[in-house]
Amino acid sequence: MPTEATVAHVLVSRYADHLPLYRQSQILARQGIEIGREVLADWAGTGATEIVPVVRRMREILLGSLRLFADETTMPVLDPGRGQTKKGYAWAIARDNRPWGGTDPPAVVFHYAPGRGAEHAKALLAGYQGILQCDGYGAYKTLAAADGGITLAFCWSHVRREFIELARGKTAPIAQETLKRIAALYAVETELRGKPPDLRRVGRQEQSRPLVEALFAWLSEQLARLPGGSPTAGAIRYALNHRDGLVRFLDDGRIELDNNTVERAIRPICLSRKNALFASGDDGGARWAAVASLVETCKLNGVDPQRYFTDVLTRLVNGWPNGHIDELMPWCWAPNHNG
Repeated sequence: MPTEATVAHVLVSRYADHLPLYRQSQILARQGIEIGREVLADWAGTGATEIVPVVRRMREILLGSLRLFADETTMPVLDPGRGQTKKGYAWAIARDNRPWGGTDPPAVVFHYAPGRGAEHAKALLAGYQGILQCDGYGAYKTLAAADGGITLAFCWSHVRREFIELARGKTAPIAQETLKRIAALYAVETELRGKPPDLRRVGRQEQSRPLVEALFAWLSEQLARLPGGSPTAGAIRYALNHRDGLVRFLDDGRIELDNNTVERAIRPICLSRKNALFASGDDGGARWAAVASLVETCKLNGVDPQRYFTDVLTRLVNGWPNGHIDELMPWCWAPNHNG
């Protein structure tokens, strides 16, 4: 019978340090402790099931936010009926209001889904009313069109990426000039970071709006001169087609220039899937998403995941009341236990 600290160690090693269970088993064996990965998998599964109420409540808290980031990434999942892997998806919503001095604690919640269709975005964001920062993926546009309470703010980093590949060969002057102009927007954001929303809005109106208007006017001129099927024309059309969501940051100091907040939160998922190869079916994908939600939220709040999981698992298995579940959030735990 493992202690809560042992289960916490397995979960943190797997999802924070990206050590697959078979490697953990090998490490233990070198110390003379023979525990097969099947046993470790059982412990990890039990631990992941225990924390589901905490993750569920954290999602509810995030959906009450004024602004959220959203993104998704692939998650390889074992397909038992075929004996092969299939492509699942980790959908993510994140909150981080620190760039404009907001006091709500940062957090990220992952949600496993077997596909990338708009129905999965709807399931994750059901009931949300606010600003959704995302890339130009159609699922978010479909969601916003169906729900008038969601306002989309698009990502300048995605626009920039369209031109980075073109500029690498140093033979695409339009791409190079576009990147230079976008860099000027990021320079303004550096000056405004950490200031209150009203001051950020004023600074953007004075400094960024002229830059943005000039950029879109210039891109339209260049597009008229290019062959319609050229890669540069495609990159320009992407920017022009998403103009309404790209300029939204100018009028609201709470909106960021890009979606990098949630993309940074997703990177550990990418590293973990490279090391672990796959999750054990759809249920395994859901457990992966649940544990990763708390691991990454711990990181955002400066909390040691090992100590957090040990304490939270102990409380949960001893019958922690559901009415006090908010007290188990990583940002509530930090001041009292992470000194």
